[in-house]
Amino acid sequence: MPATVSEPRTRRPRNSLTLDEILDVAERVAAGGIESLTIRAVAAELKSSPMALYRYFGTKDELVDALLDRVLGRMEPPSDSASWIEDLGDFARNHRELLSRHQWAVSGLFAHPAPGPNALPIGEWALRILERGGITGDAAVAAFSGIIALNYGWSSFVVARAAGAGGPLAEDLADPGVAEAFPLTASAAGPMGRYGSVDHYELVLDGMLKGISGSA
Repeated sequence: MPATVSEPRTRRPRNSLTLDEILDVAERVAAGGIESLTIRAVAAELKSSPMALYRYFGTKDELVDALLDRVLGRMEPPSDSASWIEDLGDFARNHRELLSRHQWAVSGLFAHPAPGPNALPIGEWALRILERGGITGDAAVAAFSGIIALNYGWSSFVVARAAGAGGPLAEDLADPGVAEAFPLTASAAGPMGRYGSVDHYELVLDGMLKGISGSA
C-alpha cells in the first residue's frame, strides 16, 4: 500500500502583507472574543509567519490598540443643528451605536478609551458642542466624561446580558420568599426584563442631557 503523501503547507510570499489586510483579519479574529486576538492567531489566518506581523506590530498590545483605534475611526460625527443640546444627544447616541456595532471591542475600549489618534476627533466634537452651550473647562470635561462613562458602562451591561449573565435574577424574583424580602425589586421584574434596552438608555440619557443643559 503506497505511503500517503501530505500536501505541502502553503505559505504566502515574503513581504506580501499590508497593514489593512492584517487589521481586517485581526478584526475577524477579535469578533470571536478580543481575548483570542494574538499575533500568532492572526498570522495563522493569514497563512503567514508571526515574524512577518512583527514588522508592523512589535507586541500584541500594539495590534490591539491599532484595531481599537480603527473602530473609533468609524464613529459618525454628530449633527450640527441650531440646538446644541440635541447635537450632544446625537453625539451620545452615535458613540453608543458604535459600541453596539463592535461589541467585541467594548472591554478593550473600556480599558483603553484612547488607543490612538482617532480618539481625538471624538473628544473635539463633544467639547465643541458643549462650548456652543457655554460649557467649558472642568464642566465640559465632566459632561463629556459622564456621557462616555454612561456609554461604556451601558454597553458592558448589554454585552454581559447577551452572553447570558443576569438570567437567574428573574428566576430568583419568582421565588415567594425573595419577593417578600425585596418587594420593590420583585414588582420591577417586568421592566428588568428590558434591562439595557434602547428606551431605558434614552430615559437615562434624557435625564443627563437635562442636567447638562440646566448647568449652562
